[in-house]
Amino acid sequence: MTFLIDPFLLVTFAVISYAIDRRVQSRTALPVGKILALFSLSVIIFTSTTLYLNMPFMDWFWTPFYPAITSGRDLMINSGIFAFESSNTAGLTDLLAALQIMIYPLWTYLGVRLYSWQERG
Repeated sequence: MTFLIDPFLLVTFAVISYAIDRRVQSRTALPVGKILALFSLSVIIFTSTTLYLNMPFMDWFWTPFYPAITSGRDLMINSGIFAFESSNTAGLTDLLAALQIMIYPLWTYLGVRLYSWQERG
C-alpha cells in the first residue's frame, strides 16, 4: 500500500464493510460493519507503518517491485512513480508521513458517511 492509494482503499473498505453489515443485519446483532471497518483500518495502519519504518518482516511486500522500489519506505513515498528522497527522510518527510497515517481514521469515517449518504439517496 502507498500513501497514494491508502485513502481510496480506506473509503472503499468502509463502504464495503457497511454494505456487508446491511446484508447480515437480520442474522446477527453484532455490529459487523464497524468490526470490518475497524479491522480494515487496523490492517492498513499496521501495513503502512511497518513499510514506512522498513521493518524486515515486511520485505516480502515490496521486493516483487525491485528495482523500481528499493524499500518499504520508498514504496510508501514514491510508489514507483515519483523520485523523492526515501533513504534519508528525517524531518519534514517523516512528519508528513506521520500526519498522513494519523488521518487514516478520517478516511474510514468518510467512507462510512458516504455509505450512509448513498443509502438515503
